[in-house]
Amino acid sequence: MTHDELLDRVYWHWRYVQGQDGLQALTDYRRTILAVVRLHRPEEQDHKQYEKCWNCNLLYPCPTIQAIEAELK
Repeated sequence: MTHDELLDRVYWHWRYVQGQDGLQALTDYRRTILAVVRLHRPEEQDHKQYEKCWNCNLLYPCPTIQAIEAELK
């Protein structure tokens, strides 16, 4: 899953629950997950994405992104 695909997946979950009578805790949860996904993005130089996480400097997808992907499947 690419970084953009993962962001789309998080946004999809956000829109789905937001359209229902969800709890405030779910809104806070979604914002937290989205912030983490935005921090752990592929490094970009000259508008090209590299295989390295911007935040932790490990190969992308880093363990953080892998854990989030596993929970969204």
